Amino acid sequence: MKISIIYVSQTGHTEEAAEYIQDGILAKHPFIQVRPMDIRAGDVDLEFLAQSEAVIFGSPVYFSSMSWELKKWFDNSFRIDLSGKLGAAFVTAQSPTGGVDTAIMEILRHMLVKNMLVFSGTDPAQAFQIGAVGIGKEIGASAEQFEAFGESVAQTALRLFGK
Repeated sequence: MKISIIYVSQTGHTEEAAEYIQDGILAKHPFIQVRPMDIRAGDVDLEFLAQSEAVIFGSPVYFSSMSWELKKWFDNSFRIDLSGKLGAAFVTAQSPTGGVDTAIMEILRHMLVKNMLVFSGTDPAQAFQIGAVGIGKEIGASAEQFEAFGESVAQTALRLFGK
C-alpha cells in the first residue's frame, strides 16, 4: 500500500506536520510506503501518486483558505486521476480561530471534485473530525494528534483497500 502526503510549507510548520503524519503511519504500519511531497519544491511524484491508495493534503491557512500554491496544484491537476482514492486534509495556522475549519473544508471540496473518498476522523476521542490542525510555533505540541491522524488515515485505507 502507498500513501502520498502532498503539502505546501512556507515556514516549515506544515512540513513538520507532514513528517509527524508519516511517523504515525509508519509506527503502526511499517509495510506502508509513505512519500511526503512538497509542492513548492516541485517534489510531486506523479507515478507514486497514481499508485497511492490514499492522499493526504496539507496547507498553511491563508485568509481562512488553503494556500494559493495548493489551490493552483488542484486547478492544474485536472489530468491527474485521483478518483476512488481516500483523501484527507490537515492545516497549520497562526491561531486556532484563523479559519482552520474553512481551509480544511476547501481542501475537502477540491477532493470531492476529484471524485475522492473523503476521510473523517474515525475515533470520537481524537482531536480531529474533518482534518488535523496544528498551531504555528507550537506545532510540536500537536505531534501526537498528527501521528494519530496519520495512523487513522492508514487504518481506514487498509480497511477500504485491503492491501
